[in-house]
Amino acid sequence: MDSFEEEMKKLDDLSEEKEAVIEEMGELDKKKKDKNTIYTSFLETRDFIYEQVINAEECGGAESKTDQNMTSFIKYNKKDDTWERVNSFKYRGMTYNPIMDEVFTKGGVCLSTDVEEYKNTKEILEQIKNYLNERIQLPTKPINYEKFLPHLILFYWVYEKFPFIPYVHFVGGTSTGKTTAMEVFGDLCYKAVDSTSSLTIASMFRIATQWKGTMLIDEFNSSGEEAKDLVTFLKAGVSNRLLYRVEGEKKKELKAYIIKSPKVFTSEQPISDAGLQSRTVVIKMERNTRKLPLFFLKKDFDEITHIRNKLLLWRLRNFNKIDLEAIRYGFPELQGFDRRVQQIITPVYYFSDEETKGDILEFARDQENETFRSRRESLDGVIFSYLAETWESGEEAQVKVICTKFNVEQSSRGYKGEYSERKISNIIRKILGFNTEVRGHEKLAWVVRNIDMEINKRSYYGFPPVANSGLIMPLLPTPPTQDNPQDIIKEAQQIFNA
Repeated sequence: MDSFEEEMKKLDDLSEEKEAVIEEMGELDKKKKDKNTIYTSFLETRDFIYEQVINAEECGGAESKTDQNMTSFIKYNKKDDTWERVNSFKYRGMTYNPIMDEVFTKGGVCLSTDVEEYKNTKEILEQIKNYLNERIQLPTKPINYEKFLPHLILFYWVYEKFPFIPYVHFVGGTSTGKTTAMEVFGDLCYKAVDSTSSLTIASMFRIATQWKGTMLIDEFNSSGEEAKDLVTFLKAGVSNRLLYRVEGEKKKELKAYIIKSPKVFTSEQPISDAGLQSRTVVIKMERNTRKLPLFFLKKDFDEITHIRNKLLLWRLRNFNKIDLEAIRYGFPELQGFDRRVQQIITPVYYFSDEETKGDILEFARDQENETFRSRRESLDGVIFSYLAETWESGEEAQVKVICTKFNVEQSSRGYKGEYSERKISNIIRKILGFNTEVRGHEKLAWVVRNIDMEINKRSYYGFPPVANSGLIMPLLPTPPTQDNPQDIIKEAQQIFNA
């Protein structure tokens, strides 16, 4: 090789080294940027609220949205009620960008396109009511859901401000319109995310954590082994409690999630889990008796977009006006209901007008009956009914007798397999809270009757107090307030009726 070729080779080698260094520097710079970049769809600071929107006239569809220009933030000024559109923003040394995951790029999440002015809250509620009524047929019993659901939608747009969330379950057989009802209702909910019960639990965890929007789950099944994780996921998602998962293939790592968000699901059968049922507004769908649209046209999507844009502005304006101190002890007229029923009814009741409140009270009675029924039909509910029946007759409860009675009755209903005395005893002690003790030379286990615990369980399962037995149901506590509760309620309502 002559000297010229040698020099050229040295230059090539240097060029390759230079390119490698540049590439490495680029990777380091990218990692540095990634480290200082957060992707989010919402952030509130002291002065501003940022909400991700889609830069398009329609939020539906499955077209690809991979261009960064397809999304941005509405920057809302809390002090002067003004807003502007920004592509990103900086806060406390971090750069915030809109989320651009596949949920967004494949059209899986429905976002507002802008904010639109509205006259008052009543106007928005009326538009939601008309939109639902024109596209789905909702039952009118136990309440008129056409009036109830708009207030629930309103609550979903500010759900973070409340400690608990009621879910919605459309249940019914084939051709009852339950899936359409979920889709139409979901179109108007806050950041509706299209999901299904076939998703892995890990995916659902990430979607709930990432988007914190309303999750739509079609054809949900709450029974069977495969549904256990999903039921746990749903029950954990009604509040701000942390849920822990161990993740990772090689290096196992403990991850903490807050998966609180609204969830709407459908199924042909009622929920079999009593705990989940008590957290859910169940709407029993029936076959349509009037003509409804078979599919949506462009004008439908335009109408959805206008309502969603008004709801977004309503959210931005009212997000920090909600003061739960006024209803810390609940509404006086709801205090006679089961505590769990109060938790799921109170948020909707908070946003309701006087006419709708009457319907909600009717619904609360039905919801309480359904909650008690589900609890009594659960395994621990059935066993407690045996204990209560035994004690009412003046006899003592023996674990072996309770176990035999349970297995005989379950067998008569077609259930296979039997529960052991140990299993029944564990339920009595660990779930129901009654102690057991062994007596006599036969060493038989007996349940120790505890009057206070029995009163508590009778209240929980909805059993009436026993006359002339000393089992008197306790009175509900009176909230220690010097103000008239009705005045406080009316004052809170003025914010949303203005």
